[in-house]
Amino acid sequence: MRSVLIAGEGSFIGTAVARRLADFPGSYRAATIDMRSDAWRAFDFSGYDSVVLVAGIAHVSPKPAMRALYERVNRDLAIEAAARAKEAGVRQFIFLSSSIVFGDAAPAGKDFEIAPDTPPAPSNAYGQSKLDAEIGIRALEGDGFQAAILRPMMVFGPGCRGNYTRLSRFADRFPLFPDFPNRRGAVYIEHLAELIRLLIDRGNGGTYHVQDAVVRTSDFVREIAKARGKKMAFPRLWNPLIKLFGRAGVVRRAFGGFCYRSDTADCGLSYQAHAFAECVRRTEAGHG
Repeated sequence: MRSVLIAGEGSFIGTAVARRLADFPGSYRAATIDMRSDAWRAFDFSGYDSVVLVAGIAHVSPKPAMRALYERVNRDLAIEAAARAKEAGVRQFIFLSSSIVFGDAAPAGKDFEIAPDTPPAPSNAYGQSKLDAEIGIRALEGDGFQAAILRPMMVFGPGCRGNYTRLSRFADRFPLFPDFPNRRGAVYIEHLAELIRLLIDRGNGGTYHVQDAVVRTSDFVREIAKARGKKMAFPRLWNPLIKLFGRAGVVRRAFGGFCYRSDTADCGLSYQAHAFAECVRRTEAGHG
């Protein structure tokens, strides 16, 4: 039986990991701790095989005032937790980083496909805090201590927030959505949780670029509408206008290109159980 500590009580990803481990009774002893106060510093990390750090500020804001918070939580807390885990004899530390360490999506009409040799290039304080945490955690490796860094694309699933929720609300309120030919990477929460479980089993370190599928933004809206039994049209008449304003913030976030190349996203493990359409259907069922 492997002992697992999930650092980040109540988090979207942490809850999914705990639920996945519970699917295998007798294989894992899992505990969860709250990282939002200083009380975690008194917690005894000894006796755990793996620590999964999912705590952090999860959504990006361009406000300069957020920089100090990102640095304190996404960077400093992560490195301190990894150091405490190593001191306690933990053999594996799994850190949830982000694809945002590579920067922003390309403007609408252009593609940003991340290859294995693409260097990280954060464009904001959020991405920089995640990359700095990766560097600090990697510096602790050795003496039997390994770090697994996960850089997932957009994570969606029942209870998610962020971009997926905005698309779901749009599909609920409007009958039209542009069928713009962008390419976006995404990963379903249950698949991410299964990948983490497999890494725990193996005690692996390394860096993993996690992505289930590369789809258009309109594919998300189309599958959401299908799951809700709603008819929607996907015209292309607005595409020239979207491309013209492709660098604008909201347009870029919605229709810019951002994904991993297939060889970048190859984690060497089989963790995907459902096709994209089924993942959206299950997400919508859970949202209800």
